[in-house]
Amino acid sequence: MASLNASSGSNGRLIVIFGLIFFLTGSIIFRLFEKQVIEHDDFVKAAETQSTATTAITAPRGKIYAKDKDGQLYPLAISQWQYLLEVSPRQVKDKQTLAALLAKDLPELKEEDIFSKINNDKLYVPALIKGLDEIKAQSITKQNYKGVFVKPVLARVYPEGDKIAPQALGFVGADGSGKYGIEAVHDDLLRGRGGSTKAKRDSLGRLIDILSTEKSEAGRDLVLTIDYNLQFIVETKLREALDKYKADGGSVIVMNPVDGGIMAIAGSPSYDPNAFSTLKGDEQYKFLTPAASNIYEPGSVFKPLTMASAIDAKLVEPETTNTFGKSVVVKDREIFNAENKVYGKETMTQVLENSDNVAMVWISSLLGADKEREYFEKFGFGTKSGVDLVGEQSGRLPEKKEWNDVLRSTAAFGQGVSVTTVQLAAAYSALVNKGNLVTPHLVEKSVLNEKAENLKHETRGQVISAETSAKIRQMMVSVVENGHGKRAKVEGVSVGGKTGTAEVPDPHGGYYTDRHIGTFAGFFPAENPKVVMVVRLDNPKTVEFAESSAAPTFGEIANWIVNYLQLRS
Repeated sequence: MASLNASSGSNGRLIVIFGLIFFLTGSIIFRLFEKQVIEHDDFVKAAETQSTATTAITAPRGKIYAKDKDGQLYPLAISQWQYLLEVSPRQVKDKQTLAALLAKDLPELKEEDIFSKINNDKLYVPALIKGLDEIKAQSITKQNYKGVFVKPVLARVYPEGDKIAPQALGFVGADGSGKYGIEAVHDDLLRGRGGSTKAKRDSLGRLIDILSTEKSEAGRDLVLTIDYNLQFIVETKLREALDKYKADGGSVIVMNPVDGGIMAIAGSPSYDPNAFSTLKGDEQYKFLTPAASNIYEPGSVFKPLTMASAIDAKLVEPETTNTFGKSVVVKDREIFNAENKVYGKETMTQVLENSDNVAMVWISSLLGADKEREYFEKFGFGTKSGVDLVGEQSGRLPEKKEWNDVLRSTAAFGQGVSVTTVQLAAAYSALVNKGNLVTPHLVEKSVLNEKAENLKHETRGQVISAETSAKIRQMMVSVVENGHGKRAKVEGVSVGGKTGTAEVPDPHGGYYTDRHIGTFAGFFPAENPKVVMVVRLDNPKTVEFAESSAAPTFGEIANWIVNYLQLRS
């Protein structure tokens, strides 16, 4: 019996042993099958990865150009090779000596600053200097400092810095993509398509053969509608006006009223796109273009739009006459003229000359709420203009349900609605170009390998008739000749336009009593307008009314343009 039990136990152990052997053998066979068959492709790929090297080829980013009246091109954004100076502190034995040597080679760096950055055991620290020129880069490379590396990089450079349309241009960020302005909006055209080179390497990692190359495709160059010389003058005149009138900020836009091409656009505060990284969070609003991103209640520059709407609706004519008092009551609100002036009997042309608020309320009552708002909407207010700038605002055109009698009345003279300077320029273009609402734009064409493609810019619709446009043009010429726009005159050329001194809304209700925004919007030559311009000055402190700030600034720029483009007949 004991012998039988021993035999049974022995057999059981043999079964377990053989089972383990079978299991282990099966596992080994399966693992070999898995490695040699199932994972074969993965091993091949891994081997290829170890024996090949793929190098990315950066596509050259397209350049951005302004032009002058003769078609001469001026580079505003280019890509060029620069050098970074990097240090690996872990490889540097005597950090104090290295700091002294580098400070001697690079006077723009202080020895103590260099030492504080490299006095550690890190593998790398952020570049000590960016934008090192080639001569200095070669000089440092020859010194053969251990742990010091000079690295070439393709950098985006803005030759004009903060002098020529920096906000319109934008900049390229550290990730190589466009940020703000044209760099961002047209990034797909500018960036091109990167390529790569695949090469074979030996066991020591040395490249021994090129296996394949995927060529990069350069980005397209962009030619702007901006005139280089005019942009310089506009930037200069805006700075002078801000200083002269002690204004908080401002913007100027000069536009072709026929096609919407922006000939110049300037704003303040501004920045240098070469040094964009120095602007901290609370300063980054400077990246935006004020003409497109800052909204405000425009004031009396809105009156020609209301007047044109009433003429187009056949409710009044330029010579229509009525008598108006010192104020008008709408619901529970009494509306006055500036300085409580009373103009009495006026034609509609005189209403614009005198900038009569009371008369504009009467005109708005003829239009009615629905028709008035419909015209303002057709003029492009309440929607973005489509200008190729980051951060464009649509302004505020209150909904129909909000368009009560009080809002209808105040909107007629530019209060209760909010707009941008770009929107005003587009609307004034429609006033004077036979009634077409154009799309403001900054890019005329893209170019690659000397082949140019014009960018398409749609007209957004007919706002008023050509007949109405001719009438309102002549009425606005009378404003400059006889009304508050006299300081916008240019000798030898017929100029039309309108001033606006707008109150600034108080977030707590009502309007500030000590702040205002001065605007002049106008065009020339009046018979066949080639230029529409809007000048806006934020809270000028040395004068109260736009006729003494924005209007003369407009006049100075307009006089230069007339001479430059030879617009005198």
